[in-house]
Amino acid sequence: MESLREAMISVARGARPCSVRHVYYLGIGHLWAKDTGQSRRNYSVVVRELGYLRETGRIPWDWITDGTRMIRQELQYDSLEDAMERAAEGYRRNLWASQSRRVEVRVESDSVGGVLLPVTSAWGVGLYSCRGQSSKTFVYEAVQEYARQGKPVTVIFAGDWDPTGRCVPRSVVERMHRYGNGKLDLEFQQIAVTAHDVRSGQFTTHDVNTRDVNYKRYHEECLEEDRSPHHRRAGCRRRRGRVGPVHHTCRIGYSAPDRS
Repeated sequence: MESLREAMISVARGARPCSVRHVYYLGIGHLWAKDTGQSRRNYSVVVRELGYLRETGRIPWDWITDGTRMIRQELQYDSLEDAMERAAEGYRRNLWASQSRRVEVRVESDSVGGVLLPVTSAWGVGLYSCRGQSSKTFVYEAVQEYARQGKPVTVIFAGDWDPTGRCVPRSVVERMHRYGNGKLDLEFQQIAVTAHDVRSGQFTTHDVNTRDVNYKRYHEECLEEDRSPHHRRAGCRRRRGRVGPVHHTCRIGYSAPDRS
């Protein structure tokens, strides 16, 4: 168990900040096997051991993120002076207001979103976690905001190469155009996982879920790209033979803009 803990520390150090689920995905193929069916055995081990490592001080708490739970409370201040100080500290000029396009990043899962957040925050770009198949309300509200701004839109997407990962961008694009009444000027770029990423052979593979309702379309796409439809490659999370921060695989910028 101690050797496993040391390996988990190494994985978390290389990917920080990351979610528990992200560590689980990074370890598939060399630290543990992927859970199948309804089993959560290996994932439960990761949850338990990362908890132990944080509580004993062997992993800093800020290495592991949790983007799935929220605190609902009205923002309050100790005094008027406190409110003014907080406002000054939080001021950040919107550099995108003068740009000709609106740019946003969408990810299939919270685990990838937690790692990309430092990058999108540095650039002042919105990060949208679809959490699997994006809801109609989530897309509709975004399209209403696009209409309010009146700008062309560029959406950068990061998702898995599997039946669901391939379905999410198709669904999002179709709904955006439909809710925009066909008038939306949309540029959609999938930066990971792409067919080129899959062809590189650097990703850990495992059997695909052929019972997935999206499998038929996924099967057709794999044949078009001359790839086997029987294996899934989740390149946003792991590469064979190395562990590294997701934002190294899904780079979206070079240096942060001036925040003044």
